[in-house]
Amino acid sequence: MQQYFIDKEIETGETIRLEDEILYHLIKVLRKDPSYTFRIADRKGDIFHCHLINSHECLVSERLEENNELDCDITCIMALIKNDKFDMCLQKLTELGVKRIVPYQSIRSVVKARDDRKLVRMKKIVKEAAEQSHRNLIPEVCEVALLKDLDKYKSENNYICYESSRNIVEISCNKSITYIIGPEGGFDDREYEKIREMGYEPISLGKRILRAETAAIYMTSIIVGKCQ
Repeated sequence: MQQYFIDKEIETGETIRLEDEILYHLIKVLRKDPSYTFRIADRKGDIFHCHLINSHECLVSERLEENNELDCDITCIMALIKNDKFDMCLQKLTELGVKRIVPYQSIRSVVKARDDRKLVRMKKIVKEAAEQSHRNLIPEVCEVALLKDLDKYKSENNYICYESSRNIVEISCNKSITYIIGPEGGFDDREYEKIREMGYEPISLGKRILRAETAAIYMTSIIVGKCQ
């Protein structure tokens, strides 16, 4: 069933005017008639069943007692990598339940993305992935961070994925967790030491060297398994 997000609070029995983008997708792309029931998630994260009553409005018919969010708030600081691979990470991290994604301009990042247009594009990808996966909330996509900014994204538990004697299975997962994934080629040595000084603990993803996008999805999957 198709889901959309709207930036307002709604109630059962209410008639609401839909955004042109939603109407176009329902009527022109999906070719749905007024009998089609779809889902809307509002600003608070409440989810409702709705159906069209005319070409501009829908009726909110039922509130669903449904919470598809994780108990743990996960923040992924993801070093910028090639666009198609980074886009895939945005999608998969959203589907897995990450609460916040911080694009990171690592010292060895080849891709440069301090551009508002790219941030808008990232947010659009995350929104569509949240709709597809029936999330209650759209994950936050932060502005591109530099090394000096990473300290402000710390949680209760904080990790940097790096070659280490400590294995990933030993991580703690309480109310919140932040982890950092490096770029193609890994972290610069000085960069790594600075992140350690900020309080991020090194964690190993195993004996094999993983691509950045694989590491992000693997790390997130392990955390989700511990949080559910």
